[in-house]
Amino acid sequence: MTTETQAPDWILFEAAKRSGWDDYTTQVLREVYDDGFGFRALCDMIEKYEKPPTDRKVLCAQEAMKSWVGGGAGPETITVRAIELWEEGFGK
Repeated sequence: MTTETQAPDWILFEAAKRSGWDDYTTQVLREVYDDGFGFRALCDMIEKYEKPPTDRKVLCAQEAMKSWVGGGAGPETITVRAIELWEEGFGK
C-alpha cells in the first residue's frame, strides 16, 4: 500500500477530456490513474500548472451582482437573474 494521494476529481476529468475519452466513470479514472503512468503524468502536469475551474453557480451569481452594482436592483431581482443565467447555460 502506498501513501500517495489521488488527484482531485476535476484533474481526472480534465485529463480524460484531453485524452479524448467520452465514456468514463470516476472509479475508472481512479484505476487508470493508479495504473497508467502516462495518464498520471498528464494529471500531475494539470495539477501543477492549472487552477480548478470556477463553479458555474459562482459565475452566475457574480454576473447577476453586476446588475445590482450598476442599476440598483433588489435582492429578488438579482436572485432571479442568477437563476436565469444558470438556465441559459452561462459559464459553460
